[in-house]
Amino acid sequence: MTEKSIWVFLERKGDGVEDTSLEVLGKARELSDKSGLPVTGVIPGTMDGGKLKKIINYGADKLLYLDEANLNNYSTDLYVHSLESIVREKLPEILLIGATPYGRDLAGRLAARLRTGLTANAVTLDVDDNGLLVSGVPAYGGKIIAEIVCEKSRPQMATVRPGTFKPYFNEKRNGEIETIRPDISGVRDRVRVRERKISDFLDLTKSKRTVIAGNGTRGDLGLVKEFADSIGADIGVTRPLADRGLISRDFQVGSTGYSLRSEIAVILGVSGSEHFTSGIKDCGTVISIDLNPKSEIFQHSDYCIVGDIFDLIPKAIEKMKVKM
Repeated sequence: MTEKSIWVFLERKGDGVEDTSLEVLGKARELSDKSGLPVTGVIPGTMDGGKLKKIINYGADKLLYLDEANLNNYSTDLYVHSLESIVREKLPEILLIGATPYGRDLAGRLAARLRTGLTANAVTLDVDDNGLLVSGVPAYGGKIIAEIVCEKSRPQMATVRPGTFKPYFNEKRNGEIETIRPDISGVRDRVRVRERKISDFLDLTKSKRTVIAGNGTRGDLGLVKEFADSIGADIGVTRPLADRGLISRDFQVGSTGYSLRSEIAVILGVSGSEHFTSGIKDCGTVISIDLNPKSEIFQHSDYCIVGDIFDLIPKAIEKMKVKM
């Protein structure tokens, strides 16, 4: 039985759903409104009926509930087998998966099993006039967005970078829940997640205020952190600073890092390549400080300050101390 629909794999987070999956589900809702294809969410493991109904509020027209306790924790073999079985049975047009560590593992293996195309780490999604999924990914260091389509094989698959889209929510939405009990008998469960621990690193995609350091800071993250603390902000960095090992990639902003939705972003010593600016395009107010009056970052800023951050930032910190 073929389902002309957009599927979103909903990754579990405890007894709920991973935020990235809800972001993807929200974008699928938008694609559905444009294409007319209904949205189906696929949720593995056991879950309370009330929580299943709430997922509908996030944009799904239908839920495929894979009611199997062995799927409560991620398992490469069991997840790939279960998803492959229902995809082959129902044949959706599109399958979207969040580009989380589990999502990337699942998507690549599943695409290989299904012999279909997969666009990895998409930052834009659209449906063209022919009903084809158009997935955009950064290329040439983020200088361009390459648009990729899968013309023949189905489903058309893409993983989506976390923080790229906004979740959708409408508490008045209604939808169907179809319970499926996948047959996993005989599947060799070679690798299974028994326990999941969340690191202490902050999720930058949820930061209200962010101070982002570039090469112009000379890697002096102590000064950057002091300034960020003084204004109640979190720290982000450009890729070169992460490449140098000055800080974890959990703090990297840009096309190969995180996309921010901060209300305020203060940019320190960043040249402004497209690789970086793709990560701040959804920020509210962008304030940039750079020595070069012709810096490209000023083309992407609301307020532009030409000056030496090693002169200006200590003064700003002192001002904040007086106010406190």
